[in-house]
Amino acid sequence: MPIVVTAIAHAEIEGFIASTLFAQGWSVGFRAIDWQSLETYAAENASVLGSRLLIYGSDLPGISKEKVKQLSSKFSQVIGFATNTAEEFADLKQAPVIAADLVSLVRSFVRTPMLREFVQAQNQIRRAKVFAVGSAGTYTGCTLIALNLAMELSTQGKSTLLIDANFRAPSIFDLLSMRSSETDPTWKSIAPNLALFEVTQAQASEVDALMFRAGKEFDHVIIDLGSIAGLSNRLTDRRWTSTITTWSCDHADELIVVSRPDLLGVSRLQKVIELLTQTSIRAKISFVMNMKSSGKKGESEQSKFLTLTSPMKPFRVRSINTDIRAVLAAQDERATLIEVNERSALRKSIAELASELST
Repeated sequence: MPIVVTAIAHAEIEGFIASTLFAQGWSVGFRAIDWQSLETYAAENASVLGSRLLIYGSDLPGISKEKVKQLSSKFSQVIGFATNTAEEFADLKQAPVIAADLVSLVRSFVRTPMLREFVQAQNQIRRAKVFAVGSAGTYTGCTLIALNLAMELSTQGKSTLLIDANFRAPSIFDLLSMRSSETDPTWKSIAPNLALFEVTQAQASEVDALMFRAGKEFDHVIIDLGSIAGLSNRLTDRRWTSTITTWSCDHADELIVVSRPDLLGVSRLQKVIELLTQTSIRAKISFVMNMKSSGKKGESEQSKFLTLTSPMKPFRVRSINTDIRAVLAAQDERATLIEVNERSALRKSIAELASELST
């Protein structure tokens, strides 16, 4: 992440921006109090300005549009906020007052500075509810839950798009014995009210446009992210493998983190929670413990799970009992749970979660 330089006279706004970014792991290298001090800093650090992010306010003493234009080319990125009523800077937007909005804006600007207006427009007209399902580690059943959530929503008469964005191990097409196309820019209808799409490197650069279209066309979008370990680093990463994860954190309605209750699963969930406490995201955070044991062991697992997740004040918390027979049957039939055995406990648990998401 580039080092931040602030140039804002309004003490409260500057303090909020600097402290918020610092809390997210950004380094605030210089805080200019007027244009002269900013120019002096730029002259003395000319060799490294290309790795610096400038955030300025229109109230900075000595500032002008022409001066900003001349200095902007020396920084890696420049973000301006309207911090007074100066007519010369009337095109600037007000600085965000919510930490998640500020962090999301800055992260997005670092990744793709030319797409900010498009992404903001997309959020204003979206029809679909978007739920991203991420795994706290591996083998948590994240993909199974995402696939069956999408199917359950579609059976409720909701037009649903399921997106396989697990770049490490895309598997939904294989689980359904279907062939995916790495270059196909459109989704494929696989059941009434249900369509499927796989994000590959070929489409990664078009994620904003893809989600813009999906948001207008569908009632619900379910995104299978796969593992979200190392989340904080991926949010400013420009590699194609991070694009849908960063979009989901910034724009999804809900991020559902799936974990399992064994020793390794709990350890990985702890690490993901530590990352989430240090990272501001716009999406609401929920947790699902999958593969819960029966009886007293399951009660103990549930208690530990609630102890771990409660400090995050999640939007929702659910647990799903283990049901190996239903899972194996669905895999053998290359089908979803409702198609194999709609009375299975696992299918009913996922159906209940789908009902909650659709309300």
